[in-house]
Amino acid sequence: MFCRFCLAALLVLAACGNDASIGPSTADVASADIDAGGAIAEVAQAPDAADTLAADAASDAGSAAPAGMVLIAAGTFWMGCNPVKDATCNADEKPQHKVTLSAYYMDLTETTAGQYKACVDAGVCMPPSDVQPATSATYPGLTNNPVNNVNWTQAQQYCTWRGAGYDLPTEAQWEMAARGSCEKNGSSSSDPACASAMRTYPWGEAAATCSYAVMFDGSNDGCGENSTWPVGSLPAGDSPYGVHDMAGNVWEWSRDWYSPYGSSAVTDPLGTDTHIFRILRGGGFEQNDIFALSAYYRDHNDPNVAGAENGFRCIRAYP
Repeated sequence: MFCRFCLAALLVLAACGNDASIGPSTADVASADIDAGGAIAEVAQAPDAADTLAADAASDAGSAAPAGMVLIAAGTFWMGCNPVKDATCNADEKPQHKVTLSAYYMDLTETTAGQYKACVDAGVCMPPSDVQPATSATYPGLTNNPVNNVNWTQAQQYCTWRGAGYDLPTEAQWEMAARGSCEKNGSSSSDPACASAMRTYPWGEAAATCSYAVMFDGSNDGCGENSTWPVGSLPAGDSPYGVHDMAGNVWEWSRDWYSPYGSSAVTDPLGTDTHIFRILRGGGFEQNDIFALSAYYRDHNDPNVAGAENGFRCIRAYP
Protein backbone atom coordinates (compact mmCIF):
# COMPACT_ATOMS: atom_id res chain seq x y z
CA MET A 1 0.00 0.00 0.00
CA PHE A 2 1.21 3.47 -0.67
CA CYS A 3 0.75 4.75 2.84
CA ARG A 4 4.57 4.76 2.65
CA PHE A 5 4.06 7.90 0.62
CA CYS A 6 3.00 9.77 3.75
CA LEU A 7 6.25 11.78 3.74
CA ALA A 8 6.72 15.41 4.54
CA ALA A 9 4.22 17.38 2.48
CA LEU A 10 5.31 19.24 -0.58
CA LEU A 11 3.00 22.19 -0.38
CA VAL A 12 1.74 24.77 2.10
CA LEU A 13 -1.21 27.10 1.76
CA ALA A 14 0.63 30.25 2.64
CA ALA A 15 0.53 33.57 0.84
CA CYS A 16 -0.47 32.76 -2.72
CA GLY A 17 -1.19 36.26 -3.85
CA ASN A 18 -3.61 36.40 -6.76
CA ASP A 19 -2.66 33.00 -8.21
CA ALA A 20 -5.57 31.04 -6.68
CA SER A 21 -8.43 30.27 -9.01
CA ILE A 22 -10.89 27.54 -9.77
CA GLY A 23 -10.02 27.22 -13.44
CA PRO A 24 -6.72 27.87 -15.17
CA SER A 25 -5.54 31.47 -15.06
CA THR A 26 -4.39 33.40 -18.03
CA ALA A 27 -1.99 35.34 -15.82
CA ASP A 28 1.60 34.19 -15.52
CA VAL A 29 2.30 32.21 -12.40
CA ALA A 30 5.60 31.60 -10.69
CA SER A 31 7.30 28.26 -10.33
CA ALA A 32 10.15 27.32 -8.05
CA ASP A 33 13.51 26.36 -9.54
CA ILE A 34 15.96 24.61 -7.26
CA ASP A 35 19.56 25.47 -8.09
CA ALA A 36 22.54 23.22 -7.43
CA GLY A 37 22.87 24.58 -3.92
CA GLY A 38 19.25 23.90 -3.07
CA ALA A 39 18.17 27.55 -3.12
CA ILE A 40 14.81 28.60 -4.50
CA ALA A 41 14.64 30.98 -7.43
CA GLU A 42 11.33 32.46 -8.59
CA VAL A 43 10.95 32.39 -12.37
CA ALA A 44 8.13 33.48 -14.64
CA GLN A 45 6.08 30.62 -15.99
CA ALA A 46 3.87 30.57 -19.05
CA PRO A 47 0.10 30.47 -18.59
CA ASP A 48 -1.33 27.18 -17.34
CA ALA A 49 -1.01 24.43 -19.92
CA ALA A 50 -4.72 23.76 -19.49
CA ASP A 51 -5.44 27.16 -21.08
CA THR A 52 -3.85 26.17 -24.37
CA LEU A 53 -5.38 22.70 -24.58
CA ALA A 54 -8.91 23.27 -23.32
CA ALA A 55 -10.36 24.47 -26.62
CA ASP A 56 -8.67 21.80 -28.74
CA ALA A 57 -9.55 18.98 -26.36
CA ALA A 58 -13.16 20.10 -26.08
CA SER A 59 -13.45 20.37 -29.84
CA ASP A 60 -12.04 16.86 -30.18
CA ALA A 61 -14.78 15.58 -27.90
CA GLY A 62 -17.41 17.41 -29.90
CA SER A 63 -18.68 20.02 -27.45
CA ALA A 64 -17.53 23.07 -25.53
CA ALA A 65 -16.40 22.34 -21.99
CA PRO A 66 -16.09 24.50 -18.86
CA ALA A 67 -12.79 26.35 -18.57
CA GLY A 68 -9.95 23.99 -17.70
CA MET A 69 -12.01 20.87 -18.46
CA VAL A 70 -12.51 18.54 -21.42
CA LEU A 71 -15.63 16.66 -22.46
CA ILE A 72 -15.11 12.92 -22.31
CA ALA A 73 -17.70 11.75 -24.83
CA ALA A 74 -19.96 8.82 -24.01
CA GLY A 75 -18.24 5.60 -24.99
CA THR A 76 -17.08 2.10 -24.20
CA PHE A 77 -13.69 0.77 -23.12
CA TRP A 78 -12.24 -2.34 -21.50
CA MET A 79 -11.29 -1.66 -17.89
CA GLY A 80 -8.50 -3.48 -16.10
CA CYS A 81 -5.38 -5.42 -17.00
CA ASN A 82 -5.18 -7.78 -19.97
CA PRO A 83 -2.94 -10.72 -18.92
CA VAL A 84 -2.29 -11.66 -22.54
CA LYS A 85 -0.97 -8.22 -23.49
CA ASP A 86 0.15 -6.54 -20.27
CA ALA A 87 3.41 -7.59 -18.63
CA THR A 88 2.23 -7.29 -15.03
CA CYS A 89 -1.32 -7.79 -13.77
CA ASN A 90 -2.23 -7.72 -10.10
CA ALA A 91 -5.15 -9.84 -8.94
CA ASP A 92 -7.36 -6.83 -8.23
CA GLU A 93 -6.88 -5.52 -11.79
CA LYS A 94 -8.58 -8.59 -13.24
CA PRO A 95 -10.78 -9.60 -14.89
CA GLN A 96 -10.64 -7.08 -17.68
CA HIS A 97 -14.26 -6.14 -18.36
CA LYS A 98 -16.32 -4.02 -20.71
CA VAL A 99 -17.51 -0.66 -19.36
CA THR A 100 -19.80 1.87 -21.01
CA LEU A 101 -19.89 5.42 -19.67
CA SER A 102 -22.16 8.39 -20.18
CA ALA A 103 -20.48 11.67 -21.14
CA TYR A 104 -18.79 13.79 -18.46
CA TYR A 105 -16.33 16.65 -18.13
CA MET A 106 -12.85 16.03 -16.68
CA ASP A 107 -10.32 18.51 -15.33
CA LEU A 108 -7.40 18.80 -17.73
CA THR A 109 -5.00 19.11 -14.80
CA GLU A 110 -4.69 17.95 -11.25
CA THR A 111 -6.10 20.45 -8.77
CA THR A 112 -3.37 22.95 -7.97
CA ALA A 113 -2.36 24.33 -4.61
CA GLY A 114 -3.51 27.78 -5.67
CA GLN A 115 -6.93 26.51 -6.72
CA TYR A 116 -7.34 24.57 -3.49
CA LYS A 117 -6.33 27.60 -1.42
CA ALA A 118 -9.34 29.49 -2.80
CA CYS A 119 -11.59 26.88 -1.17
CA VAL A 120 -9.67 27.18 2.10
CA ASP A 121 -9.98 30.96 1.98
CA ALA A 122 -13.73 30.56 1.42
CA GLY A 123 -13.95 28.65 4.71
CA VAL A 124 -15.09 25.39 3.09
CA CYS A 125 -11.92 23.30 2.73
CA MET A 126 -9.42 22.39 5.42
CA PRO A 127 -5.75 23.13 4.73
CA PRO A 128 -3.51 20.22 3.75
CA SER A 129 -2.34 18.17 6.70
CA ASP A 130 1.34 19.05 6.59
CA VAL A 131 3.81 21.55 5.18
CA GLN A 132 6.81 21.18 2.95
CA PRO A 133 10.20 22.01 4.46
CA ALA A 134 11.40 25.44 3.40
CA THR A 135 14.67 23.85 2.28
CA SER A 136 12.82 22.12 -0.56
CA ALA A 137 10.26 24.63 -1.79
CA THR A 138 8.40 27.73 -0.73
CA TYR A 139 5.31 29.67 -1.72
CA PRO A 140 4.26 31.48 -3.83
CA GLY A 141 6.49 29.49 -6.16
CA LEU A 142 4.42 26.29 -6.21
CA THR A 143 0.85 27.53 -6.53
CA ASN A 144 0.64 25.86 -9.94
CA ASN A 145 1.87 22.51 -8.63
CA PRO A 146 -0.73 19.91 -7.64
CA VAL A 147 -2.04 20.23 -4.11
CA ASN A 148 -1.05 17.25 -1.97
CA ASN A 149 -1.38 16.01 1.61
CA VAL A 150 -5.15 15.99 1.24
CA ASN A 151 -7.37 13.10 2.27
CA TRP A 152 -10.42 11.80 0.40
CA THR A 153 -12.89 14.01 2.26
CA GLN A 154 -10.87 17.15 1.58
CA ALA A 155 -10.68 16.26 -2.09
CA GLN A 156 -14.41 15.70 -2.42
CA GLN A 157 -15.22 18.85 -0.44
CA TYR A 158 -13.21 20.89 -2.92
CA CYS A 159 -14.92 19.34 -5.94
CA THR A 160 -18.45 19.81 -4.59
CA TRP A 161 -17.59 23.39 -3.53
CA ARG A 162 -17.05 24.20 -7.20
CA GLY A 163 -20.75 23.88 -7.93
CA ALA A 164 -23.59 21.60 -8.94
CA GLY A 165 -22.52 18.45 -10.73
CA TYR A 166 -18.88 18.53 -9.58
CA ASP A 167 -17.40 15.52 -7.79
CA LEU A 168 -14.42 13.22 -7.74
CA PRO A 169 -14.31 10.93 -10.77
CA THR A 170 -15.46 7.37 -10.40
CA GLU A 171 -12.70 4.83 -10.93
CA ALA A 172 -14.15 3.97 -14.35
CA GLN A 173 -14.35 7.65 -15.36
CA TRP A 174 -10.75 8.14 -14.33
CA GLU A 175 -9.52 5.12 -16.28
CA MET A 176 -11.34 5.95 -19.52
CA ALA A 177 -10.05 9.54 -19.37
CA ALA A 178 -6.55 8.10 -18.91
CA ARG A 179 -6.51 5.46 -21.65
CA GLY A 180 -9.39 6.34 -23.99
CA SER A 181 -12.47 4.68 -25.39
CA CYS A 182 -12.30 1.80 -27.87
CA GLU A 183 -12.39 4.34 -30.69
CA LYS A 184 -9.50 6.32 -29.17
CA ASN A 185 -7.53 3.05 -29.23
CA GLY A 186 -8.23 2.36 -32.89
CA SER A 187 -11.04 -0.11 -32.34
CA SER A 188 -14.81 0.00 -31.81
CA SER A 189 -17.15 -0.76 -28.95
CA SER A 190 -18.57 -3.76 -30.80
CA ASP A 191 -15.15 -5.24 -31.59
CA PRO A 192 -13.90 -7.87 -29.09
CA ALA A 193 -10.37 -6.89 -30.13
CA CYS A 194 -10.82 -3.63 -28.22
CA ALA A 195 -9.85 -5.54 -25.05
CA SER A 196 -6.30 -6.05 -26.32
CA ALA A 197 -6.19 -2.65 -28.05
CA MET A 198 -6.41 -0.70 -24.79
CA ARG A 199 -3.21 1.26 -24.21
CA THR A 200 -1.06 0.53 -21.16
CA TYR A 201 -0.16 4.13 -20.34
CA PRO A 202 -1.99 7.38 -21.10
CA TRP A 203 0.49 8.12 -23.93
CA GLY A 204 0.59 4.58 -25.36
CA GLU A 205 2.91 1.60 -24.93
CA ALA A 206 6.33 3.19 -24.40
CA ALA A 207 7.70 2.47 -20.93
CA ALA A 208 7.26 5.21 -18.33
CA THR A 209 10.16 7.66 -18.15
CA CYS A 210 10.64 11.29 -17.19
CA SER A 211 9.76 12.22 -20.76
CA TYR A 212 6.16 11.29 -19.94
CA ALA A 213 5.64 11.37 -16.18
CA VAL A 214 6.94 13.10 -13.04
CA MET A 215 8.35 10.06 -11.23
CA PHE A 216 11.46 8.57 -9.63
CA ASP A 217 14.22 8.86 -12.22
CA GLY A 218 16.49 6.13 -10.85
CA SER A 219 18.31 8.49 -8.51
CA ASN A 220 15.85 11.05 -7.19
CA ASP A 221 12.12 11.60 -6.83
CA GLY A 222 10.29 14.00 -9.11
CA CYS A 223 12.62 13.38 -12.06
CA GLY A 224 15.53 14.80 -10.08
CA GLU A 225 13.69 17.71 -8.41
CA ASN A 226 12.56 15.81 -5.28
CA SER A 227 9.22 17.53 -5.76
CA THR A 228 6.08 17.64 -7.81
CA TRP A 229 6.19 19.71 -10.99
CA PRO A 230 3.78 22.40 -12.21
CA VAL A 231 0.73 20.70 -13.70
CA GLY A 232 0.89 19.96 -17.41
CA SER A 233 4.69 20.17 -17.63
CA LEU A 234 5.03 16.98 -19.71
CA PRO A 235 2.56 17.13 -22.63
CA ALA A 236 4.16 14.05 -24.21
CA GLY A 237 2.47 12.09 -21.43
CA ASP A 238 -1.05 13.38 -22.11
CA SER A 239 -3.97 10.98 -22.48
CA PRO A 240 -5.88 10.58 -25.78
CA TYR A 241 -8.19 13.39 -24.62
CA GLY A 242 -5.33 15.77 -23.83
CA VAL A 243 -5.62 15.26 -20.08
CA HIS A 244 -2.34 15.98 -18.26
CA ASP A 245 -0.48 14.03 -15.56
CA MET A 246 -2.69 10.95 -15.52
CA ALA A 247 0.55 9.16 -14.68
CA GLY A 248 2.89 10.60 -12.07
CA ASN A 249 3.08 13.89 -10.14
CA VAL A 250 0.46 12.90 -7.51
CA TRP A 251 -1.82 9.94 -6.92
CA GLU A 252 -5.45 10.91 -7.49
CA TRP A 253 -8.40 10.03 -5.27
CA SER A 254 -11.45 8.56 -6.97
CA ARG A 255 -15.02 8.47 -5.72
CA ASP A 256 -15.23 4.68 -5.40
CA TRP A 257 -14.70 2.40 -2.47
CA TYR A 258 -12.08 -0.25 -3.21
CA SER A 259 -13.66 -3.57 -4.18
CA PRO A 260 -12.98 -6.47 -6.58
CA TYR A 261 -13.95 -6.23 -10.22
CA GLY A 262 -16.81 -8.23 -11.65
CA SER A 263 -16.62 -9.97 -15.01
CA SER A 264 -19.87 -8.71 -16.52
CA ALA A 265 -20.23 -5.71 -18.81
CA VAL A 266 -21.41 -2.68 -16.84
CA THR A 267 -22.71 0.84 -17.51
CA ASP A 268 -21.69 3.83 -15.37
CA PRO A 269 -20.41 1.71 -12.46
CA LEU A 270 -20.08 3.31 -9.02
CA GLY A 271 -18.43 0.48 -7.11
CA THR A 272 -19.71 -0.83 -3.79
CA ASP A 273 -21.72 1.26 -1.35
CA THR A 274 -19.19 0.99 1.45
CA HIS A 275 -15.85 -0.58 2.24
CA ILE A 276 -12.66 0.19 4.16
CA PHE A 277 -10.50 1.88 1.53
CA ARG A 278 -10.92 4.43 -1.24
CA ILE A 279 -9.28 4.13 -4.66
CA LEU A 280 -6.20 6.09 -5.75
CA ARG A 281 -5.00 6.15 -9.36
CA GLY A 282 -2.11 7.31 -11.50
CA GLY A 283 1.08 7.12 -9.44
CA GLY A 284 3.10 9.93 -7.93
CA PHE A 285 6.40 11.76 -8.10
CA GLU A 286 8.13 9.15 -5.91
CA GLN A 287 6.98 6.23 -8.03
CA ASN A 288 9.75 3.82 -9.00
CA ASP A 289 7.56 0.95 -10.22
CA ILE A 290 6.69 1.85 -13.80
CA PHE A 291 3.71 -0.51 -13.82
CA ALA A 292 2.15 1.51 -11.00
CA LEU A 293 2.05 4.36 -13.52
CA SER A 294 -0.04 2.31 -15.94
CA ALA A 295 -3.60 3.38 -16.65
CA TYR A 296 -5.08 0.18 -15.21
CA TYR A 297 -3.10 0.06 -11.93
CA ARG A 298 -5.20 0.28 -8.76
CA ASP A 299 -4.05 1.59 -5.40
CA HIS A 300 -6.16 2.05 -2.29
CA ASN A 301 -5.83 3.71 1.07
CA ASP A 302 -7.69 4.71 4.19
CA PRO A 303 -9.75 7.74 3.11
CA ASN A 304 -8.48 9.62 6.18
CA VAL A 305 -4.86 9.38 5.05
CA ALA A 306 -3.36 12.53 3.54
CA GLY A 307 -0.01 11.44 2.10
CA ALA A 308 2.61 13.59 0.44
CA GLU A 309 1.71 12.04 -2.92
CA ASN A 310 -2.06 12.18 -2.52
CA GLY A 311 -3.86 14.72 -4.70
CA PHE A 312 -6.88 14.73 -7.00
CA ARG A 313 -8.79 16.26 -9.89
CA CYS A 314 -12.54 16.73 -10.42
CA ILE A 315 -15.22 15.85 -12.93
CA ARG A 316 -18.47 17.61 -13.74
CA ALA A 317 -21.65 15.94 -14.86
CA TYR A 318 -22.66 16.46 -18.50
CA PRO A 319 -24.19 18.70 -19.73
